[in-house]
Parts: sequence; structure tokens; C-alpha cells
Amino acid sequence: MLAGFGRLVANKIFKFPRGTKRSSYTQLYVAFFLSAILHFFGDLAYEKRITSRSFKFFLLHAVAITFEDLVIYTTKRLLRREGKADKPWTGVVVRVIGYCWVTLWLCLAMPPWLDELNTLGFSSADRKPIAKFLLNKWNQWA
Repeated sequence: MLAGFGRLVANKIFKFPRGTKRSSYTQLYVAFFLSAILHFFGDLAYEKRITSRSFKFFLLHAVAITFEDLVIYTTKRLLRREGKADKPWTGVVVRVIGYCWVTLWLCLAMPPWLDELNTLGFSSADRKPIAKFLLNKWNQWA
């Protein structure tokens, strides 16, 4: 459903041609925005003090995916410039970079998402040193 609405906005309202970057990124941001709205209502039902966390969390995911696309594009361009783009291992390199990025992003994004619930008493998770460090950094940036 979210993808269909994203296509509607990108292709019918903004008239971006299908398959273009403008269309893809519009669909991406619309889907994450709608997901944030849906989670906002859950936050609102649970605790009014945490209603902004869904917007931060889900919209930052769209930004992270955009950044990941930039890194993959840059990696492919560098490999092409070095004449190594046609080597069989280049696809593996790009895929491994993508998996590393997803893992890193989830390690960065999940502690702040869960921390607000923990501070409200939703969970009493014992935070390990890395999670504490990331939460401190996240709170400094926010």
C-alpha cells in the first residue's frame, strides 16, 4: 500500500517518469513518511511525550538509504575508473559494503529509538558500553 501511494505521488502528482532517480527517491521518502505517521499514532496512544521519535527514526532511514546509494554509486564509479568494474568480484564488494552499512546503521539507529521507551519504563534493558556511548552521542546531536 505504501509503495502504491509513493508511486501515485511520484508519477501522477509530480509527473516524474518511472524508473528515474527522482521517482525512486520520491517513493522512498513518501513511504517512510507514511510509515512515520502510522507509528506516530501508536506513539500517541502509548505516551504523548514520545510522539516525535517516529518521525526522526523513519525519516532518518530514508536519509540513510540515500547516503548508502551515494556510497554504492561512488564505489562503482571508482572501480570503473580503475578498470575493475567488469571483474566478477566487484559485485561482491558492493554487496558487502551494503551489508556493512545496513549493520552499522541499525547499530546507530536502534539504541535511540528504544531508549525513549526505556526511559518511560517500557523496558528495563541493561545497556552495554557501546549502546551507552551511541546514546550519549545521539543525545548530543539531537
